[in-house]
Amino acid sequence: MSTPDSFHMTRRRLIQGALMAGAGLAFPQLSRAQQGGGRVLQLGYIGPSRNLVNPTGWALASGALAREIAPLGYTSVNIHMFLNGPDLNEAFFSGALDVGIYGDTPSTVAKSRGLDARLVGFDQVGLDAWLLTPQGGVRSVKELEGKTVAVALGSYMHRYVLGLLKDAGILKTTNIVYMLPRDGAPALEKKSIAAFAAPIDNGPLLIAKGFPVLDQASRHPGLVGSSLIQVSGPALQRSPELPAALLRSRQSAIKEIQADPEKYYAFHAKASGYPLEVVKISHPISQFPLQAYPPEGLKLLNQVESFLLEQKLIRKRVDIAQWQVKGL
Repeated sequence: MSTPDSFHMTRRRLIQGALMAGAGLAFPQLSRAQQGGGRVLQLGYIGPSRNLVNPTGWALASGALAREIAPLGYTSVNIHMFLNGPDLNEAFFSGALDVGIYGDTPSTVAKSRGLDARLVGFDQVGLDAWLLTPQGGVRSVKELEGKTVAVALGSYMHRYVLGLLKDAGILKTTNIVYMLPRDGAPALEKKSIAAFAAPIDNGPLLIAKGFPVLDQASRHPGLVGSSLIQVSGPALQRSPELPAALLRSRQSAIKEIQADPEKYYAFHAKASGYPLEVVKISHPISQFPLQAYPPEGLKLLNQVESFLLEQKLIRKRVDIAQWQVKGL
């Protein structure tokens, strides 16, 4: 398995060490003997929620995931939260993950760099992002020229910011710096940045604190994001039926969610720790696709790949059709 030179072994060992301490969930219906001899599914996702949410989280909590993957020999799931896509990519490249659920931009970057993984579905299609300013800050995107915009580099929000500034003609004259979502509010309060690109969950929280919205990804066709589901090549070799099992568990979960949205949103709010209204804004049920490869998701993914190539953020094209698993 090829590994980019930029992935340093020291950091990789740290990530692997953190994975060893990941939260595990054994299937209660299986005997101890089965658990002792069975496989553990290593699943990574993007936080800050310490619990897995969205349809896969519901499938895990309801038992739908267990029912589908138990016949494949899996007796438990270890879930691992990462702060951003690049960190999850490093864990994938190290061979520490079987499944990753994360943004389209870091997923595409990893695939372009040789990640041995296959796209098996879309977790959520149409992720919004909010460009927020300090109170009393700039009032137009054009006014950001020569100023500093903060965003988690390598994320779907990063692509949104690049696309927005490019369309405004100020991409080369605006300073873009790295910042995790958790650091956005303090930076805006101190007015140390001119704007901050906030992801789902984080964005509505900051808006509720009074930070003005300068722009929003959903105002621009093609600049919203998607959350993808990838299965590693080794996991696929061990369990060729894993993608279909994951899809069935998600479809079962989505049908239950659609039948009782309020029950799902209450679960999501409790599991994530975010207020109910924030969850509803950030995770519309209409963005949970029943299909493995929804047309809108594939359209956005093609736009992501084209944009990354245009901006020279990836060097090799990604064959999205070959990335998919046939028969899903």
